[in-house]
Amino acid sequence: MIQLFVLLIALGFSPLAFAQTDAPAAISPRVEAAPAPPPVVLELFTSQGCAFCPPADELMGQMIQQRGIIGLSCHVDYFGVKSRALGKSFCTKRQADYNRIIGTGPRYTPQLVVNGHMDMIGYEAGKVSAAVLKARAEKIMPITLTAAGNGVYSFKLPAAKLTDGPVTLWMAVFESPQSVSITEGSNFGKTIKYYNVVDRIDELGAWDGSAMARSINAGYQKQDAGVAIIAQNTKTGRIIAAGSAYR
Repeated sequence: MIQLFVLLIALGFSPLAFAQTDAPAAISPRVEAAPAPPPVVLELFTSQGCAFCPPADELMGQMIQQRGIIGLSCHVDYFGVKSRALGKSFCTKRQADYNRIIGTGPRYTPQLVVNGHMDMIGYEAGKVSAAVLKARAEKIMPITLTAAGNGVYSFKLPAAKLTDGPVTLWMAVFESPQSVSITEGSNFGKTIKYYNVVDRIDELGAWDGSAMARSINAGYQKQDAGVAIIAQNTKTGRIIAAGSAYR
């Protein structure tokens, strides 16, 4: 027998070829993809001139890594920052609207609003995580944006029974992550990274709950990274549907 193996090897055959091959091959179990979690909208009202905001800006960068999180950093303009200012008057107005609608009291930064109706300090990670879990349980409707090219997207909304007031559709265009060297104010000398800074917010009109299909043009500028669509109750502030896409 030993002589036979030596001869086979000399002729270029492998003894392994004679190993038993009738055992069934192992079948890998099929792994189903986890369903996408319900979307959650985080709106951070922040500013380059706010001494307490950098930890909230950093936390935003972490939160948007989670599936289903639509994060928007809306820089208010009442800190008077002049150099590379990111502040927008529409962010100050949107924050004021939230303070009026959900009764959060005097304006402050960093203020985080979750799904349009939960308010908290933007750097308190434990409370933010708890709010996200609660927000996921609300199961707001996902909006799927389909790219048609050149910043144009189409989306659909199924028929829905709307309660508690009228609903408005909003489009928010946000920028790519950017690092800014602060040359004035409370954060002088720091370099802070900002995520999903809102470039503009456009009102798309009312939604009456009827099935809808429409197209939008994000009108991207060089610095823009993506767009979000939000359906929001104008009376309560609650967001009932949302979706986003990167360019």
